[in-house]
Amino acid sequence: MEHFIKCGDTLDLIQSVPKNSIDLLVTSPPYWAKRVYNGEGEIGSEKTPEAYVARLADFFDELKPYLKDEANVFINIGDTFFGSGAGAWKKYLDGEGNVTEVQKERKEKFFTTKPLQPKIRQNGKLYQNKQLLLIPSRFAIEMQEHGWLLRDDIIFWHKPNRIPASVTDRFNNTYEHVFHFTLKKKYFFDLDAVKVLGQNGKMKNPGDVWSINTQPLNGDHTATFPESLVEQIVKCGSPAGGTVFDPFLGTGTTWVVCERLGRKCIGFEINEGYFNFASQRFREAKGKQ
Repeated sequence: MEHFIKCGDTLDLIQSVPKNSIDLLVTSPPYWAKRVYNGEGEIGSEKTPEAYVARLADFFDELKPYLKDEANVFINIGDTFFGSGAGAWKKYLDGEGNVTEVQKERKEKFFTTKPLQPKIRQNGKLYQNKQLLLIPSRFAIEMQEHGWLLRDDIIFWHKPNRIPASVTDRFNNTYEHVFHFTLKKKYFFDLDAVKVLGQNGKMKNPGDVWSINTQPLNGDHTATFPESLVEQIVKCGSPAGGTVFDPFLGTGTTWVVCERLGRKCIGFEINEGYFNFASQRFREAKGKQ
């Protein structure tokens, strides 16, 4: 299978892709105020959650001309709490306020030693500490306002092997959201490809709660798409031999899955380190087939 994989800015590289050629877009963009991937001005570094979801919706609007009318779009978005991580950093400082060696070793390469959330004045409403910001819901509504058709309200990516959290005043979060959008009311969808065996011995619709374990990989990028999640989406959201696009390729999960399932992958990744990791991962995965 011939793939089109490039390192660079998606909105520049997409111009070399034929319009109306993509069957499925599946991706997980950077979450708001979670990680530093490329530096100042990147998606995820916006000053407010509202600015983040508006920018994301604008970004996906730019990709509309390259999607077929019957295309599917699956987007994984994570949530966060207002003030998240602001106090947790203090326990890693020594008596003089310096970051300790323990902190350096504990935190992965692409986290920073300071909280990533911008300083926003608390207003006793949305902006107050411990407030769940509902970023996925805000994003879905923003996409609807841009004309996208939301077909699956929320597909829960339930994570049975989620690492336990130290929080004691709420329940540990064990899921993420994957939204399913389309351009038109009629679109490609192969439900038979993902049906599961029911208790009555007959095949049935798997529903919108998917229990899929997280998938750790070696390397610096820990925000990894599980292959099982992408497989489910590629099977139902694209025809055999179709074209699948991931504008935030990351560690290359979509690329690996497309090769295995007989789809052409178009994938762009702006971070050279991740791009190189994805390329090596693809070569190793292809060698095992």
